[in-house]
Amino acid sequence: MKASDPRPDSWVVELDSINVLGDPLSTSGGWQARKAIVLPLLAPSLCHLVRTREKTGATLGIFKPKEIRELIIEPEEPATWTEGELNILSQEPMFNRKPFKMLEKIPYKFIYVFRCDDPACRGHRLSVVDWEVAQAYRRWREYYGNQWEWYFRQRFETEMIHKRDTHFYVGTLRAHPDSWIIIGLFYPPRSAQSKSSGGMR
Repeated sequence: MKASDPRPDSWVVELDSINVLGDPLSTSGGWQARKAIVLPLLAPSLCHLVRTREKTGATLGIFKPKEIRELIIEPEEPATWTEGELNILSQEPMFNRKPFKMLEKIPYKFIYVFRCDDPACRGHRLSVVDWEVAQAYRRWREYYGNQWEWYFRQRFETEMIHKRDTHFYVGTLRAHPDSWIIIGLFYPPRSAQSKSSGGMR
């Protein structure tokens, strides 16, 4: 069912339609089962998605960056939820189960700087709002205290650049449909061929 959100990609999830596939989505075997679902959806580049949105209004996509240059970590401002954000968080959640406590706001922005595979690309800088990234920060801050950033960078910078065949799921903000953000990461192990061409520059 179409959501009230005017973006054409926004739909209400039909809960009864969700199927847990289990083992076929395992990351074993080079993520082949996941690749079979995800890779047919690939766009050539973020630049391509931007041009497509201007023509069709489409605001979701996945692509493989040509080169990830760095991960920037900078303080989030404001550091606490705004009144509008608190109102959204207090709404009834999707599965009709309210959280036991208020969701913590991550006090940092995580930003990937990259270039996509488009001849006209001048480079991009996109914020990451992926749940896994936020949860990794919470977990490693708890385990490692002030040393959390080293472990975080090992995973989301070093590994994503040198060890993983990293793709970005991207979407736009409802209030700013021309502003793109990274909403998820798809990162199967890199093949021997891709390992020879990757790196941070």
